Amino acid sequence: MNTQLLTAFQQRITGKVILPEHQAYEAARHVFNQSGSPAVIVRAHTTIDIVETLRLAREQKLPLSLRSGGHGLSGHATNTSGIVLDLAAFNQVTILDPQKRLVRIGTGAHWGDVARILGEHHLAISSGDTKQVGVGGLTLGGGIGWLVRTTGLALDSLHAAEVVTADGRILRVNTKEHPELFWAIRGGGGNFGVVTTFDFVATPCTAVIGGAIHYEPTEAESVLSGWVEAMRSAPEELNSTLVLFSGFGPQVPPRISILLCYAGENEAAAHAAIEPLLHLGTVQAQDIHKKPYDAMLEDATALPPGLKQVGHNGFIKELTQDVLSALAANYGRPGKPIAQIRYLGGAMARVAPQETAFVHRDSEALVIVPAFAPTTVPEEQAQQIRQAAWSPLAAFSHGAYLNFLSEASEASLAAVYPPETAARLAQIKAHYDPDNLFNQNQNSKPVEITLQ
Repeated sequence: MNTQLLTAFQQRITGKVILPEHQAYEAARHVFNQSGSPAVIVRAHTTIDIVETLRLAREQKLPLSLRSGGHGLSGHATNTSGIVLDLAAFNQVTILDPQKRLVRIGTGAHWGDVARILGEHHLAISSGDTKQVGVGGLTLGGGIGWLVRTTGLALDSLHAAEVVTADGRILRVNTKEHPELFWAIRGGGGNFGVVTTFDFVATPCTAVIGGAIHYEPTEAESVLSGWVEAMRSAPEELNSTLVLFSGFGPQVPPRISILLCYAGENEAAAHAAIEPLLHLGTVQAQDIHKKPYDAMLEDATALPPGLKQVGHNGFIKELTQDVLSALAANYGRPGKPIAQIRYLGGAMARVAPQETAFVHRDSEALVIVPAFAPTTVPEEQAQQIRQAAWSPLAAFSHGAYLNFLSEASEASLAAVYPPETAARLAQIKAHYDPDNLFNQNQNSKPVEITLQ
């Protein structure tokens, strides 16, 4: 990049500019599932910094990646030879109205910090499973978290947001102001602008009862069947994920884990709801107790050096016996992939599909199948690994969850957004980002649609 141009840019912003020759660059160019070599990394401190960075990217026609937490599996929070706009400084958590439980959260805040701070006020928002995940990326893609059955997706709690558009406008969006843009950012990903702050309506939460029950891996089919039967009659306060874990060598053997979170501190009601999950087979161990909500979130586990995740996911309309048999036979055994089955329904399913850009609300479960490949593997080979891991479930699944996609093919985008939703997103994109500045993502391309 032209030195004189870059010097002028640095003088216009208050944030930090990190170049390849700087000491901080090596760590800053990496994200959770990808390494990049951007020409410049901008750690913005103000909305003006964002506006100026967008202008630089537009005028120089440089790839622009947005980063809140950097934990997206697709690795789009970094790039090669472009600009990374790092929003980590937008990390405030503010109680706007205690009576209405209205809170404002910066896009670069991490969910672990958010959960801890809100917990001090006896509040919570359904969030991701790990502490380091950024608020921005997770919310824009959906937010299937530990309160999904109780309060819905993270984006279902969204009341309003501040968005910086591609042309530098700073907009407040909600159901009355720029309602189409507000619809789009609730599930449409980072396609429409830089969201700086989110206004959420939090839920009262003083404590949860949660933890894990571990079963013998050889009892997968019976444990799966019992888990599904129990969850179908469970109260919406009970949220649960079943993991078929295939182990990592002799030191970490396979096991079946039922992870659960009961959203409430009534221990008698919680134990009544959890009790059926304790008798599904041979229990290896269990650890369930009352805790603050933020204790449900775990530290993100770094992948072994030289590996990246190339897995896939999909929604299951109904966990039939055929689906459960396919899961038991093909996952969670030595040499087989891992499978995570998150039970859905409840509050998430009560929102009509057309109300937000996230449409997959009538599914009984989301299944996530992690798969791993060398970081240097070509995408064609990564796709083969991805398909092999997912193939036993392909016939039973539909759609995909944006936040757990490890790639950005047209097929994966079509899975996330059915045609009617995709067309609406494309038209909104054409209005707010006609030149497709925000294209380093699972991209909705701008298309003007003339109504007949």
